[in-house]
Amino acid sequence: MKIPAKGFTHGGKFHADDVFSTALLQIVRPDIQVTRGFVVPDDFDGIVYDVGGGMFDHHQEPRETRPNGVPYAAFGLLWQVLGAQLVGEHQARLLDENFIQPLDLNDN
Repeated sequence: MKIPAKGFTHGGKFHADDVFSTALLQIVRPDIQVTRGFVVPDDFDGIVYDVGGGMFDHHQEPRETRPNGVPYAAFGLLWQVLGAQLVGEHQARLLDENFIQPLDLNDN
């Protein structure tokens, strides 16, 4: 997945999933400019996460869950798409099981 130069996440209180999502996106695309707000602008051209009802927003129903029942938060949804490309399938799975799933579970 190609990461665009702009990102948008929710305003207000920071949560672990949007903080780690932003960090992951900055690793993949160091020049990304992230905007925070409560409504995604109609003309926004970039990646939207943890808000807005898109592919990386876990606040919509039905919620996507892993086979073991752990629901995804924004970070897990991003990792699901980017993880294997960054560290390989095996390491991506281990990171998901041991780090990302507890973080996602805490946010849900």
